[in-house]
Amino acid sequence: MSFALSRFVLSLFVMCSAFSSGAAAAAAETRQEPVQVLKSGTITGRVLAKGGVPLSWGEVMFYDVSAGPPPRPDLYERTPDISKSLDADGRFKVTVPPGKYYLGAVKRMSGERFGPPREGDYVLKAVDDKGKPLLFDVKAGAELNVGKLPEAVPVDAKDLAKRAMTTGIQGVVVDVDGNPISDAVVLAFVTPSLKGRPIFISDTSGIDGIYHLRLTEGTYYLRVRNSSASGPPEPGQIVGHYGDGSPEAVTVKTGEIKSGIDFRVVLFGGRGPRSGEQ
Repeated sequence: MSFALSRFVLSLFVMCSAFSSGAAAAAAETRQEPVQVLKSGTITGRVLAKGGVPLSWGEVMFYDVSAGPPPRPDLYERTPDISKSLDADGRFKVTVPPGKYYLGAVKRMSGERFGPPREGDYVLKAVDDKGKPLLFDVKAGAELNVGKLPEAVPVDAKDLAKRAMTTGIQGVVVDVDGNPISDAVVLAFVTPSLKGRPIFISDTSGIDGIYHLRLTEGTYYLRVRNSSASGPPEPGQIVGHYGDGSPEAVTVKTGEIKSGIDFRVVLFGGRGPRSGEQ
């Protein structure tokens, strides 16, 4: 074999070896572990009102145990992590991420799907004989049938009177001219983005614009909305958050009622949310 041919064969061998090594290295870099897709679980059941009649077209609510405290309407109004409509027979079948949940149900006689229950609304609290919230453990890829859940009872004036505020935030909601805004609710978030679901919701503001937000100890960022509002704001609805410019944190300790957390709101004009001023 000539010297030139030998050099060509050697160069070709080196190039092939380098290509093979490079391809192997690239394959090693792009190779990924199989993605573990966490399967959801399903929870089914039926909600009954007082007297054994179905809670037709009500709403079943699930509260993720890892996301916050159990629902305690007497002390605070925690918002559900997942909520779905019941059918005409009070039945539900809901797909949820695996985990442990508290469960409740409500039927608002006004037909609204947002805001704390009012007098005359039907409410179910899934609790044991001692009044402790029941835990429902939903497994991935499995169905949990909770059976019949009695019994949803109407909220009366006495129930509303028992709603004590031992830890909370209060203030007034007014418009840009200083006029009080009634029928507004204040929502408490744990991040300044004010996105996703709030963890607590206030009672509706009165004709004087005063609101009371019952909650647990923590740091929160606050937004105000009409009590009937849900989803993105619509033209004519009030919008606003607490803080000048960016949302301002409000920290509350157990047993503390922080006053003077006021809102000055504007009407949403339809071209993007405009923040209210403190």
